[in-house]
Amino acid sequence: MTAVTEEGTQMSDGTSEFLAELAEALGAAVADGKPVELVEVDRRAEGNSWETYLVTAEWQGGSASYAVKREPLSGIVGSYDVAREVALLRAAAGLGLPVPGVIAHRVTEPGNRGFFVMERLIGAVPLPHNVTRQITDADDRAALGRRVAREMAKLHSAAPDSLHLPELDAAPAPGDTGRVENDLWRRTYEEVASIRIPILDLALAWLDHRADHVSGRVSLVHNDFRVGNLVVEPDNGALVGVLDWETAHFSDPVADLAWFFQRTSRGRSPLACKLLHVDEFVDEYAEAAGWRPEQQTLNWWAVQSLAKTAIGCLQAVAIFERGDRPELRYANMAHSVYYSLGWLNQMLRDGEWGS
Repeated sequence: MTAVTEEGTQMSDGTSEFLAELAEALGAAVADGKPVELVEVDRRAEGNSWETYLVTAEWQGGSASYAVKREPLSGIVGSYDVAREVALLRAAAGLGLPVPGVIAHRVTEPGNRGFFVMERLIGAVPLPHNVTRQITDADDRAALGRRVAREMAKLHSAAPDSLHLPELDAAPAPGDTGRVENDLWRRTYEEVASIRIPILDLALAWLDHRADHVSGRVSLVHNDFRVGNLVVEPDNGALVGVLDWETAHFSDPVADLAWFFQRTSRGRSPLACKLLHVDEFVDEYAEAAGWRPEQQTLNWWAVQSLAKTAIGCLQAVAIFERGDRPELRYANMAHSVYYSLGWLNQMLRDGEWGS
């Protein structure tokens, strides 16, 4: 077995038990209980949450490549629940969203971190800084933006009770989504901020005062719907799959739109995630969903998304400082927080917070 990190260094011996259990789980799931050999194991550096591996497995009469997510020792999400993530992926698939199928999983037990195995989606994962180079044709980018709008509408169309997701917290009252979200991130801010940050204090107070600006709707929201969590066809940018459902929960569906429109992903571009004009995205969403978000609701969630991003970066730095995740990318989020703070300030000066 070849077991390496993305940087090409050999993995520590501490992964051997995990890999043995992974091979056993795959044997039961895809090889009728026959022995499975992991001929290649590549731990990836992408993402800030689950430990991610790409593995190639061989067994008598077959072979395949898979993506594996393993519970980390610590992370921004806080609680990493394999059963919750698996349930979310299956619920999304049941709604017809393009997501990787779950092949096998093991829940967390004392002294043993859980994991789940998914189909490996073949394609490219564009990022905000390279999406125009990866999808070079503007029409292809616009088509991807319209597809994302329709997939969001499909996700948001399901009534929470119809999804049968006891693994999630109960859905908030329709008028309470903003208060619940802002209270959560205010508590996190109080826990991780070593100094007060005036623009964040102002944003949280502004959000509290206007918490009734939410849409009054509740649905399952992905909570990280953006370029970077989309797998696309390399040649034309067609959507292959939507990844990373670990923070999905019941809230205002407009939160997903505002997140996709976030300034940290598009800068001053009028194109959401540099794909499609924001107004055209809302038009496409409204046509598919049968309702149109109000501008004051989009404004509220736009401010909330930037406040949440900044606080999440502070949380990552605190995790690094505690030694829970001694990875430089966690430390580097001390730098990343300023993008969110800068855009909060710029949007305030430009009147984009609204009234």
